[in-house]
Formats: sequence, C-alpha cells, structure tokens
Amino acid sequence: MNRTTHDSETLANRQQILKREAHLRRFGYDSPAAIEFVLAQASPLEGSVLEIGTGKGRFLVGLARHSAAITTVDIAVEDQQCARLNARYAGVEEKIRFVVQDATRLPWPDRTFDAVVTMNAMHHILHFHQVLEEMLRVVKPGGKVVMADFSPRGFQILARAHRAEGKTHPHEHYDFRELQRSLRKRGLATWLRKGCNQEVLVARLPASPV
Repeated sequence: MNRTTHDSETLANRQQILKREAHLRRFGYDSPAAIEFVLAQASPLEGSVLEIGTGKGRFLVGLARHSAAITTVDIAVEDQQCARLNARYAGVEEKIRFVVQDATRLPWPDRTFDAVVTMNAMHHILHFHQVLEEMLRVVKPGGKVVMADFSPRGFQILARAHRAEGKTHPHEHYDFRELQRSLRKRGLATWLRKGCNQEVLVARLPASPV
C-alpha cells in the first residue's frame, strides 16, 4: 500500500493503533493474532454481517477482508470515526456501513442479517443479555452469532497493560459456558474455543425458526 495516498488524519490514526498494539504486545497480547484466531473460528461469514461494538475498528478491518457487506454499530461517535479512518487506511471503507446505535434496541427487522458478530466489546456492555436477544432476533434462520472476548488470562494482561499507564480497566464478566448452555437449550448448535487470549462462542440458528 502506498501510504502517500492517505491524508494526515488517516495516517495519524493508523500510528495510534499501531502504538496501542505494540503496548499490548509488550504484556503478551498480540492483537492481530487474536483477530485472526477469532475470524478462523467464525468463518465462513457469508452474506450480510452485523458487528456489535465498532470500537477503533481493529476487528472490523479484519472482518471486512472476509465479508462482502458489513454494518457496524456502536454508541460512541468518536470511536466510529477512528474506525472509519482505520478502514479507509486498509482500503475496505466502501464495504462498511457505520451506525451509531444502542445495541439493546437494534433498528432492523427480525431476520435481517446472515451473521452477527462481536469481539472484545461484551465486557463493556452492562446488559449484554439484552444485546444477545437483539443479536438473535436480527439473524436469519440458519444464520450465525459469534461472541468473542478476552479469556481470563487476556483480562489479566489487559489489567497489567492499563496499570502500566496508571489506568484501570473495569469490566463486566460473562461466563461463556453459561451462555453456551443457554443457547443450546434454545436449540442452537454451538462451539466454544480458546486461543490467543480469547474465548470464542459460535452459535448457529436452526434453518427454520425456533
């Protein structure tokens, strides 16, 4: 990629992302490897994909390289602007629709998307179970829901990285095995994987509505 084609704002945003990734890597968290691990568990992601929790767009860019059409939602306008610049740098911005929205009240009709995904956003969401209900609502029969967040060791790494900056990282805790049991009781096929300091739960809806 020819970096001279990017404006100063896009380049500055990219440098901030690389700086953050380097900081986390010093404590043992490899963000690009984690993203590839999650995508490997989630793939294939065909058709229309909804992402919950845009953040700075790290996962979004990886997702856009595997999917043709993505809608991403977040309540933070500033984060979505960073994500838009990150997508622009990667050359995938045209694949993405950015929506500022509370994920507990998604604006789409039932059965809109082929897949709904989220990575490292769950621990920021106070009422994730409400969000999960919305994720399930907007997925088509036979579609896929992918939930990924830091593993216990990943959260420990994150805490150390924040302490080194004089910060804390409060987070909500959700038990992936409990979520898996709940989804199985509702008739969804599920698989749970750990790797690269991540936990990933993938659930596939039945081909006909439950």
